[in-house]
Amino acid sequence: MKEKGSGISCLANRQRYIVLAIGTLCIASIASNMTVINFTMICMASPATNTSALQVSDPTVENLAYTNKQKSIIMWAAAIGTLTAAWPFHWFYQQYGARTVFFFAGAVSTISTAVMPMAAHFDFNALVVARFFQGVSFGADFAAIGLIVVNWASLKQHGLFISLLSSFSQISVMFTMPVAGELCESQWGWESVYYVHAVLSGFLFTLWFLFYRNDPQKHPKMTEIELEKIHRGKGEVVKHEKAPIAKIMKNSVMLAVWLSAFGELMMSQFIVMYGPTFLKEVLGFAVNHTGYFVAVPRALHLGFKIISGVASDRIHFWSEKTKMRIFNTIALMVSGAFFCILGYLPKEKAHYSLFALLIIECSTGFICGGFYKCATLVARQHSHFVLSQIQFIKCLSLFIEPLLVFLICTHNTLEEWRIVFLTHGILLIVGNIIFCYFATDEPADFTHHQSEQEMTDVAPERRRLTDTEA
Repeated sequence: MKEKGSGISCLANRQRYIVLAIGTLCIASIASNMTVINFTMICMASPATNTSALQVSDPTVENLAYTNKQKSIIMWAAAIGTLTAAWPFHWFYQQYGARTVFFFAGAVSTISTAVMPMAAHFDFNALVVARFFQGVSFGADFAAIGLIVVNWASLKQHGLFISLLSSFSQISVMFTMPVAGELCESQWGWESVYYVHAVLSGFLFTLWFLFYRNDPQKHPKMTEIELEKIHRGKGEVVKHEKAPIAKIMKNSVMLAVWLSAFGELMMSQFIVMYGPTFLKEVLGFAVNHTGYFVAVPRALHLGFKIISGVASDRIHFWSEKTKMRIFNTIALMVSGAFFCILGYLPKEKAHYSLFALLIIECSTGFICGGFYKCATLVARQHSHFVLSQIQFIKCLSLFIEPLLVFLICTHNTLEEWRIVFLTHGILLIVGNIIFCYFATDEPADFTHHQSEQEMTDVAPERRRLTDTEA
């Protein structure tokens, strides 16, 4: 470690920001690799009007025009992979740290993305297997967020770290959508989209392995000044400390966090999966408009998420508990209310529905200062486990959301969609009320080390002496 004050680089005492940038891009890269197939499925199938001898004589081209059932299998394969890997990754993170484990996840994502064109041309089942391993790598994302925040973020910068690291969904869509569109129409074809994403993913995860350290103290460019900032007020984090899973699962604050996460993720999945369908088939918007009406609010969501993360760290006239309650209420209560309003806006007021969707996306950007921040402040060194369960909840939403819409919206009427909107709205509002009741910024009992618990049996004067000696 460099001595205090050493180094003249503008990045001296700022290595945590480099870790934040690389970590954000790596997490977004895995999400981008997962998203690629959503945009390339359109151009993977040869147009029926194409009469060139090559296209007609090539049977593999026709096989890439997947049926709706095949498309569902492709999507579900990734969700199953994520569900399968979420808990094993928690154990590997606990044993070996994020440097090698997250690098391994990135390698799996890179390889599975690179082989998808070959798998698609070879056999549909091979494509499903590759898609499954993309989902496996995605299972490492949320736990990586927790470890980066715990090990590298100061207590005063939790909001900034969470806002950027949890923005991988928006970043991936903003990158993949234009890149896939351009490459699909280029001379290199849709296969090049996968190769470009694989190369970029491999490059980013190589940077990760070279730069990241599980312990900031072991980073070759770490200074005493920056290390003090990172550790200030945190206490000691035991290496490879086993997460007390039973205590975490019974903790009321964690349960409130997971309930809020379930409501927010269900809402987010609904907008991404069924926003265009609602706008086109129920409200009657043109096809070429619906994509923009969903994409633009997502970009605004990213902006509000970053702003709210910084604001959550910089506002000092409210306590952390008050800030978390306010930010969570803006994110969940406001969006829940507008979800309920959406169900009662008639087709003639379609532009008001667009405005309501815009408000929902902007307000939910404040979520990083709500239950996400509460999870890291309360769970501390076990944040990776708590956030990995949010990843698990996200996978459950991928299964529940389509089932909910399938069972209710059988005729695509506004009355049917109203039930869906009210279900989401009530879930968001109830989740926020419960969170505000249990929210705290104090570390949970399960974060205390055995040595700290034993101190309660020591005489007060001896305890003070021990603190001074430490």
